[in-house]
Amino acid sequence: MVEDLLALPRAPLVVAEGSTLPAAAVRDRSRAVWLLPTAEFQRARLEERGLSTGARGLFLLLAETIEREASEHDVPLVAVDGGHGIADIVAAVEQRFSAALAEGPWAETLAERQALLREANEAVVAQVRGYFARPWAEGDAEEVVRTFLCECGDPVCESSVEAIVAVAAAAPVVTSAHR
Repeated sequence: MVEDLLALPRAPLVVAEGSTLPAAAVRDRSRAVWLLPTAEFQRARLEERGLSTGARGLFLLLAETIEREASEHDVPLVAVDGGHGIADIVAAVEQRFSAALAEGPWAETLAERQALLREANEAVVAQVRGYFARPWAEGDAEEVVRTFLCECGDPVCESSVEAIVAVAAAAPVVTSAHR
Protein backbone atom coordinates (compact mmCIF):
# COMPACT_ATOMS: atom_id res chain seq x y z
CA MET A 1 0.00 0.00 0.00
CA VAL A 2 2.81 2.41 0.82
CA GLU A 3 4.46 1.77 -2.56
CA ASP A 4 1.12 2.37 -4.30
CA LEU A 5 0.61 5.61 -2.39
CA LEU A 6 4.10 6.89 -3.15
CA ALA A 7 3.61 6.09 -6.84
CA LEU A 8 0.45 8.20 -7.16
CA PRO A 9 0.68 11.44 -9.11
CA ARG A 10 -0.04 14.77 -7.40
CA ALA A 11 -3.16 15.14 -9.54
CA PRO A 12 -5.94 14.33 -9.32
CA LEU A 13 -6.19 14.85 -5.59
CA VAL A 14 -6.29 11.57 -3.67
CA VAL A 15 -7.58 10.68 -0.23
CA ALA A 16 -5.76 7.71 1.27
CA GLU A 17 -7.45 6.37 4.36
CA GLY A 18 -6.61 3.65 6.79
CA SER A 19 -4.81 2.85 9.99
CA THR A 20 -2.20 0.82 8.12
CA LEU A 21 -0.75 3.90 6.47
CA PRO A 22 2.40 4.82 8.40
CA ALA A 23 3.36 8.44 8.96
CA ALA A 24 6.81 7.68 7.55
CA ALA A 25 5.21 7.29 4.11
CA VAL A 26 4.26 10.96 3.94
CA ARG A 27 6.43 12.95 1.57
CA ASP A 28 4.50 16.22 1.57
CA ARG A 29 3.19 17.14 5.01
CA SER A 30 1.13 19.98 3.52
CA ARG A 31 -1.01 17.26 1.99
CA ALA A 32 -1.41 15.01 5.00
CA VAL A 33 -3.50 14.88 8.14
CA TRP A 34 -4.31 12.15 10.60
CA LEU A 35 -7.76 12.13 12.24
CA LEU A 36 -7.21 10.57 15.62
CA PRO A 37 -9.74 10.02 18.40
CA THR A 38 -8.79 11.16 21.87
CA ALA A 39 -8.25 8.25 24.25
CA GLU A 40 -11.36 9.15 26.25
CA PHE A 41 -13.55 9.41 23.17
CA GLN A 42 -12.21 6.17 21.72
CA ARG A 43 -12.68 4.29 25.01
CA ALA A 44 -16.30 5.43 25.18
CA ARG A 45 -17.01 4.39 21.57
CA LEU A 46 -15.31 1.02 22.03
CA GLU A 47 -17.30 0.31 25.19
CA GLU A 48 -20.53 1.21 23.38
CA ARG A 49 -19.68 -1.42 20.78
CA GLY A 50 -19.43 -4.05 23.48
CA LEU A 51 -15.96 -5.19 22.41
CA SER A 52 -13.92 -7.47 24.60
CA THR A 53 -11.23 -6.01 26.83
CA GLY A 54 -8.57 -7.43 24.53
CA ALA A 55 -10.11 -5.89 21.41
CA ARG A 56 -10.50 -2.51 23.13
CA GLY A 57 -6.87 -2.69 24.24
CA LEU A 58 -5.74 -3.46 20.70
CA PHE A 59 -7.59 -0.42 19.29
CA LEU A 60 -6.19 1.83 22.03
CA LEU A 61 -2.65 0.55 21.43
CA LEU A 62 -3.05 1.14 17.70
CA ALA A 63 -4.18 4.73 18.33
CA GLU A 64 -1.19 5.32 20.63
CA THR A 65 1.16 3.92 17.99
CA ILE A 66 -0.34 6.08 15.24
CA GLU A 67 -0.12 9.19 17.43
CA ARG A 68 3.52 8.46 18.36
CA GLU A 69 4.53 7.84 14.74
CA ALA A 70 2.71 10.98 13.58
CA SER A 71 4.56 12.99 16.21
CA GLU A 72 7.93 11.44 15.32
CA HIS A 73 7.42 12.27 11.63
CA ASP A 74 5.84 15.66 12.26
CA VAL A 75 2.58 14.93 10.43
CA PRO A 76 -0.43 16.96 11.52
CA LEU A 77 -3.21 15.57 13.67
CA VAL A 78 -6.82 16.60 14.05
CA ALA A 79 -8.19 15.39 17.37
CA VAL A 80 -11.64 13.82 17.27
CA ASP A 81 -13.20 14.09 20.69
CA GLY A 82 -16.94 13.90 20.08
CA GLY A 83 -17.32 17.55 21.06
CA HIS A 84 -17.22 18.74 17.47
CA GLY A 85 -19.55 17.64 14.72
CA ILE A 86 -18.61 16.22 11.36
CA ALA A 87 -18.97 19.66 9.75
CA ASP A 88 -16.34 21.06 12.15
CA ILE A 89 -13.92 18.24 11.37
CA VAL A 90 -14.49 18.64 7.63
CA ALA A 91 -13.84 22.39 7.98
CA ALA A 92 -10.58 21.70 9.85
CA VAL A 93 -9.42 19.29 7.14
CA GLU A 94 -10.48 21.67 4.36
CA GLN A 95 -8.53 24.46 6.04
CA ARG A 96 -5.50 22.19 6.31
CA PHE A 97 -5.73 21.38 2.60
CA SER A 98 -6.85 24.80 1.37
CA ALA A 99 -3.77 25.34 -0.80
CA ALA A 100 -3.96 21.88 -2.39
CA LEU A 101 -7.71 22.23 -2.94
CA ALA A 102 -7.27 25.65 -4.54
CA GLU A 103 -4.49 24.29 -6.76
CA GLY A 104 -6.83 21.61 -8.08
CA PRO A 105 -7.30 20.01 -10.44
CA TRP A 106 -11.04 20.49 -10.63
CA ALA A 107 -13.66 18.39 -12.32
CA GLU A 108 -15.08 21.06 -14.59
CA THR A 109 -17.39 19.19 -16.93
CA LEU A 110 -20.42 17.04 -16.18
CA ALA A 111 -18.59 13.99 -17.54
CA GLU A 112 -15.53 14.65 -15.32
CA ARG A 113 -17.70 15.00 -12.20
CA GLN A 114 -19.65 11.86 -13.06
CA ALA A 115 -16.41 9.92 -13.61
CA LEU A 116 -15.07 10.95 -10.20
CA LEU A 117 -18.34 10.03 -8.47
CA ARG A 118 -18.36 6.68 -10.27
CA GLU A 119 -14.80 6.01 -9.14
CA ALA A 120 -15.74 6.78 -5.52
CA ASN A 121 -18.70 4.40 -5.68
CA GLU A 122 -16.62 1.69 -7.30
CA ALA A 123 -14.19 2.02 -4.39
CA VAL A 124 -17.05 1.29 -1.96
CA VAL A 125 -17.98 -1.77 -4.02
CA ALA A 126 -14.34 -2.94 -3.93
CA GLN A 127 -14.15 -2.45 -0.15
CA VAL A 128 -17.28 -4.51 0.46
CA ARG A 129 -16.15 -7.24 -1.91
CA GLY A 130 -12.69 -7.25 -0.31
CA TYR A 131 -14.19 -7.69 3.14
CA PHE A 132 -16.40 -10.59 2.07
CA ALA A 133 -13.49 -12.25 0.27
CA ARG A 134 -11.93 -12.95 3.64
CA PRO A 135 -12.31 -16.56 4.77
CA TRP A 136 -14.10 -15.65 8.00
CA ALA A 137 -16.60 -13.22 6.47
CA GLU A 138 -20.13 -14.52 6.18
CA GLY A 139 -22.71 -13.39 3.68
CA ASP A 140 -22.96 -12.34 0.07
CA ALA A 141 -21.13 -9.13 -0.80
CA GLU A 142 -23.41 -8.52 -3.77
CA GLU A 143 -26.48 -8.33 -1.50
CA VAL A 144 -25.02 -5.89 1.03
CA VAL A 145 -26.73 -2.49 1.17
CA ARG A 146 -24.42 0.51 1.36
CA THR A 147 -24.66 4.24 0.88
CA PHE A 148 -23.40 5.48 -2.47
CA LEU A 149 -22.96 8.99 -3.86
CA CYS A 150 -25.48 10.21 -6.41
CA GLU A 151 -23.67 10.14 -9.75
CA CYS A 152 -25.81 12.79 -11.45
CA GLY A 153 -22.76 15.07 -11.64
CA ASP A 154 -24.62 18.23 -10.61
CA PRO A 155 -22.01 20.35 -8.78
CA VAL A 156 -24.45 21.20 -5.97
CA CYS A 157 -25.83 17.68 -5.48
CA GLU A 158 -24.99 16.18 -2.10
CA SER A 159 -27.46 13.30 -2.34
CA SER A 160 -26.70 9.73 -1.52
CA VAL A 161 -28.40 6.51 -2.53
CA GLU A 162 -28.94 3.35 -0.51
CA ALA A 163 -28.33 0.45 -2.89
CA ILE A 164 -27.15 -3.12 -2.93
CA VAL A 165 -23.59 -3.65 -4.06
CA ALA A 166 -24.57 -5.62 -7.18
CA VAL A 167 -26.70 -2.72 -8.43
CA ALA A 168 -24.05 -0.09 -7.70
CA ALA A 169 -21.39 -2.22 -9.39
CA ALA A 170 -23.43 -2.70 -12.55
CA ALA A 171 -24.37 0.88 -13.35
CA PRO A 172 -24.18 4.45 -12.08
CA VAL A 173 -26.43 5.17 -9.11
CA VAL A 174 -28.61 8.26 -9.19
CA THR A 175 -31.30 9.38 -6.79
CA SER A 176 -34.84 9.00 -8.08
CA ALA A 177 -35.19 12.81 -8.08
CA HIS A 178 -32.39 13.09 -10.66
CA ARG A 179 -33.53 10.45 -13.13
